[in-house]
Amino acid sequence: MTYKKALFTFVTYCLLLSSCNNRNNDTNNSINQDNAYRVIDSEALFDAHKESMRKENIQINDFLERYKWDMQTTPTGLRYMIYERGEGRKAEKGDIVELNYIVKFLNGELVYSSDNDGVKTFQLSKSQETSGLEEGILKMNCGDKARLIVPSYLAYGVTGDLKKISIKNTLIYDIHLVDLK
Repeated sequence: MTYKKALFTFVTYCLLLSSCNNRNNDTNNSINQDNAYRVIDSEALFDAHKESMRKENIQINDFLERYKWDMQTTPTGLRYMIYERGEGRKAEKGDIVELNYIVKFLNGELVYSSDNDGVKTFQLSKSQETSGLEEGILKMNCGDKARLIVPSYLAYGVTGDLKKISIKNTLIYDIHLVDLK
């Protein structure tokens, strides 16, 4: 999920929450016009999102310091470290990738893995995968092994994946790019 998509999702979510119980109790149960047209202070939402991102960044930096991982940071905030180099070509948008993976939360809890859920195969920039995972793969060559720390806004943001990942979870991926087609 790109930053703009994440911000849009966050603002939309807040708008939906603010409008859920805005019905008045008159006889026809019509929408209370005063509440229906209430404008959410977008600057306050932006500030809240910015503060949330700042706190998440502190948690990630604490994790990196604790485990002594030397990772590079992209302009989007993705952290990555290629710890084993493969011999293949560099991944490109449109490639169909096949990878083995382990996904954990910062606390070490296992979320998904190819051992349990099977090898992941998808087309770069034409899939429903998170923007953070795709950005990380685009830094890799076929055969590479890498660790990615994907902030929530590049992962599943304020919605989670509706399965095992709840809202605003930072994810750690350990991936092996097995094949590119």
